[in-house]
Amino acid sequence: MTEPINWSITTEQSATSTSDLAKRAAANGAPSGHAFLAIEQTAGRGRHGRHWDSQKGGMYLSVLLRPSVPIDQWFALSFAASLAVLEAVRAKLATHLSSAEMPQTGLKWPNDVIVAGGKISGILLEVDGKALIVGSGINIAPVGQMESQNIAPIALADVWPDGAGALPQPHDLATAYLDRLAFWYDRFCQSGFDPIRDAWLENALFLGKRVAVQCDTKALSGVFHDLGMDGTMLLLDDSGQTRHITTGDVKLLGS
Repeated sequence: MTEPINWSITTEQSATSTSDLAKRAAANGAPSGHAFLAIEQTAGRGRHGRHWDSQKGGMYLSVLLRPSVPIDQWFALSFAASLAVLEAVRAKLATHLSSAEMPQTGLKWPNDVIVAGGKISGILLEVDGKALIVGSGINIAPVGQMESQNIAPIALADVWPDGAGALPQPHDLATAYLDRLAFWYDRFCQSGFDPIRDAWLENALFLGKRVAVQCDTKALSGVFHDLGMDGTMLLLDDSGQTRHITTGDVKLLGS
């Protein structure tokens, strides 16, 4: 039985990074479930130390969690967060679009959320002592592409239907996302990675397809065969060997 969490959001107009706010709160003893939303980040960051474009018009949120499970299981919350983003974005679009009108949405390993072929969100987990900071960014207003990105960014504005009214505001989207994250966090605490893994695989866009993976200076190609119980990508390479990919940039290869 897990202890009930009081999920809450503190909003700041500007911050270097919402994860910096969450880390500061963790050091001061803030409880699990406390989230920080910034209307603008001046030094947002993504995986591998990359800059995350964070001008006004996006949702930038970091959640402080204190999981009671061993730290080697915390990776699962990266997949949980991507599911939560995906579900929140889908719900907002589904309010105005029929299933036939909905753009393709899904997940790209390890935790990118894809809408209509573009990246709408990024997730970054940072361990800070006994706390875990789950940082998430969702593009709402249009954003420009950066040289370091291997997939074009997309925003809700790019797929928002004409006549649907105003785009979701950052706090509204953050609330929807946090509600889904709370659901998946509870599943994680009760049942571990299994239910998260199953749901993630149901939404994996590249599963069963040929991909190229850039791992530091080494490039691999093969079929994205499965998701390991440790979150690794299981890649069936061209020699028939199964590779366990722990980190890397993934691109879909032509059929």
